[in-house]
Order: sequence, then structure tokens, then C-alpha cells
Amino acid sequence: MAKNTSKQSVVMIGGATRDIYLQYHGADCMSITERDCERRYMLFESGAKVEVEDVLYYTGGGATNSAVSFKRLGFDVTCFCMIGDDEAGHAVLQDLTSEGIDTSSITVSQTHASGTSFVVNSLRRDRTIFAYRGANGFLAEENIDLDLIENASQLYITSLSHESSQMLSTIGAYAKKHNIPVAVNPGISQLSTGAQELKKSLKYIDILILNCSEAKTFMGALAEQSRESLYFSVPNFFKEVMGIGPRIAVVTDGAQGVYVATNNTVYFHPSMSVEVVDTLGAGDSFGSCFVGCLRRGMGIEDALRCGIVNSASVIGQFGAKPGLLSYDQLQRRVKNIKPGLLQKNLL
Repeated sequence: MAKNTSKQSVVMIGGATRDIYLQYHGADCMSITERDCERRYMLFESGAKVEVEDVLYYTGGGATNSAVSFKRLGFDVTCFCMIGDDEAGHAVLQDLTSEGIDTSSITVSQTHASGTSFVVNSLRRDRTIFAYRGANGFLAEENIDLDLIENASQLYITSLSHESSQMLSTIGAYAKKHNIPVAVNPGISQLSTGAQELKKSLKYIDILILNCSEAKTFMGALAEQSRESLYFSVPNFFKEVMGIGPRIAVVTDGAQGVYVATNNTVYFHPSMSVEVVDTLGAGDSFGSCFVGCLRRGMGIEDALRCGIVNSASVIGQFGAKPGLLSYDQLQRRVKNIKPGLLQKNLL
């Protein structure tokens, strides 16, 4: 694998949360098969008092998770996000400071509480999240120091919720004007309120990263102004978005694996077989690692493998940050992946 030893800087923009895990493994589950998918539901008796087994506290949010990931990969990191002046916000600052990340660019709101997620795990090791976006939805352009973007090696934007989602095209255009590569990993909340803004921003984005569910949702937004309905498939999605802007597009598909498209080639790598403890943060760990390894000089195939390994490490522990690997750890673990797992197909 190629190794770029020069120090590089990454500017992060996105969300910060306090993740509270309610450890409860007694929920009944129900599956409903629909025409194009199967949906699973956790069931709780109405009016019942549910005794949980434990309560665990971590920090999360796309910006802070990815910031720690880039830092462990050897980058200088600037993180723009908004927290409240409360216990949850202080925990976010403490975690980032312990990783050696400068927190001076984080905005502390005196009027909005920090974002908080309540996570309930099921017997099948997936989870349901009750998400309060809080201050995350009020991060604005005036909270972003554009000079820091101008001097960065990479701009990495994670989910921007509510009002914050509307600044994506402005920030993207500024970065593009100054030849700063832009990677975007939007979440489902951004797609629900800012899908058209994301569509407008595609021409400024170099790398677009979505999970399969998000890609389907975004495909619907792309079809809104099309004369014909766009049938979703991974190749169709890649053709549509890459025809507008991104030079690399990624679709993660959970336990199945990851698809990466560049030029007219689609790469696929299956997920690693690991004991799943908690899937929260899997997308952040993959996306940040994939982009970081590309910045360090790796090719698509090696960066894809590293992203898979980093994600597998994260889902083997509770919390989105504890399992994140350093660059040296990644290199050692990637050697254990058998060559030939990677497949290539033309679009």
C-alpha cells in the first residue's frame, strides 16, 4: 500500500451527539415483508414499564466520530459542529480533547440543547434510535471559518440536519473554488429535509457516500424532476449521481458489503464476518477511513479494504469511537484479508 507521510489537514462539518444506550434484550420483534423489502419492528407493550439492564454513555454524531477517525489515521483535524452548554456538550468536548483534537471551532449554543440519541438494541444485534437533533439543526454558515477550509487538504461533511442542511451548496462551492476536495456522507435526516440541496450540490462533491436505504431515498429525489421514474439499483444510482458530479460514489449495504464506483468501474467488497455488538457508527468509520486512506495515497482497492476493516472493528464494541483504528493497526489487519475478495464490474 502506498503511504503518504506528509501531514495533512481535514475540516469536518456535521453533527455531535450524546449517545445513551438502553441495554434491553427482551423486546419482541416482528417482520413485515413488503414488495421490495422486509421491515423489522421492535414491539413494546403499551402502558408497560420496561426494566432495562444497563445504561451506557458515549459521544457520537457524524462530525465527531469522523474527526476521531481521521485523527487516529494521522491527520490534523478541525471540527465544526454545534453543541449545547450542558452535560452532553461537555462530554463531546472532553472526548475530542482526549484525542488531541482542537475544539476551538465548535460552537456552544446558549439557547439549544446538545443533540442526544437514545439507542435500544434488539435480540438480533441491530438497534432502534430515538434521535433528538437539538443544536445540530442550527449550525449555520456564520459558524464556519471559511479560511480554514481554504487551507485544508480535505473537506469532509457529514449529516446536516434541519436548517443546517441548506448550507451544503454554499460550502461546497467555496471549497471547489479553492480546489479543496469535498467528501459528503449525508444521513437520512438530511435527505428528508435537504435532498434537493444535496442534488444541487453534487457538482461540487468529489466523493459521495450513502448507505443503501439513503441511496434509495436520494434516487427518489433525483427522479422528482425527471420525466421517467428512476428504478433503483446500485448501477443505476451510480450512473445517475456520477453523471452530475462526483468522481467517486459509495453505497454501503450493511452486512452484505460495500460498492464503490469510479469512472466506469464498480468495486464490491463483502463485509467481514465478525461478532456484531453495536452497528452505530459503522457508516462513519467506513466513510472517514476510506477517504482518509485515499488522501494518504492508497488506491481504491486498498482504501476500500481499510474501510471495511475499520468498520468491522467499530461494530465489535459499544459506541461509535472506541473501535476506531490507527493507520498502523489498519495496515496490520488488512494483511489478513484474502486477496481476490474484491470484484470489479463495468457500469
